[in-house]
Amino acid sequence: MTNENIKIAEESLGREIFGPLGGIVELGAVVEAGPSRSLESVSVADFVARHQEGLNRITFDIQKIGNFASTIMAIIDELGWNQDHKITAPSLLLWSGGIEELSAQLESADSVQRMLRAGSDLQMARLLHALVGAAVFRNEIVEAPAPKIARIMRNAATLLGIDPNDASLLAFRMWRTAFLPAILMPSTLAPAATQKAYREFAHELEDLLN
Repeated sequence: MTNENIKIAEESLGREIFGPLGGIVELGAVVEAGPSRSLESVSVADFVARHQEGLNRITFDIQKIGNFASTIMAIIDELGWNQDHKITAPSLLLWSGGIEELSAQLESADSVQRMLRAGSDLQMARLLHALVGAAVFRNEIVEAPAPKIARIMRNAATLLGIDPNDASLLAFRMWRTAFLPAILMPSTLAPAATQKAYREFAHELEDLLN
């Protein structure tokens, strides 16, 4: 793989991780604000400031897992989810995978709560998949990535205001059933070495998160 191809792959890995992490921040800000607050009144910047220490721990571990340079980590600022911006019902709908119908009822309390629950599940699973993908890409360059992944998942759950142990284990189970078969089944085109790496991560993460 050429240096240019490696750079492109690293940027892709970074975006795959920082995307769902941004969703978790938005969802967490709404959860923490409470059901009585309007979406327009939720401040992402205030939420990030209150949870800066936890976010720093998450991004530190992400940088280690991906062996990312500062240019890759700067994608966070480029995406802008750590800066103040409006959270809308349609954005929650995207994070939740379309769990609600796009209608005039989208901003109702019940719809918002369903989108928060579904979005939390989905983005946690996507984050886990992206983290494992980055660790597999780095192979043996990074020391002991699985414990770092487990720690990120617990810290991400804390941002969402849910039990870190239960939520990280649930995310693992969703990842194992919804994402892993596409890599591990004999009918897939994944190289044997890649399948072996994903299986090893699945086994180690199950032990760590249980």
